[in-house]
Amino acid sequence: MVECPECGAEFDAGAVEVGEIIVCPDCGVDLEVLTVDPVTVGQAPEEGEDWGE
Repeated sequence: MVECPECGAEFDAGAVEVGEIIVCPDCGVDLEVLTVDPVTVGQAPEEGEDWGE
C-alpha cells in the first residue's frame, strides 16, 4: 500500500519501478516512485518549459 503525500489516501501501486510516475486515484496528483521495497512516493516534479535547450 502507498500513501499519497497530497491527500493521505492509501492505494495499491501494483508493480512499479523507481522513477515511474503514477497517479493518485483519489486526488489525481502525479506521484514519482522513490523506492520499491517498500514502495514510497513523492510529488512528481513539475515539467517546465524546454525552450529548445
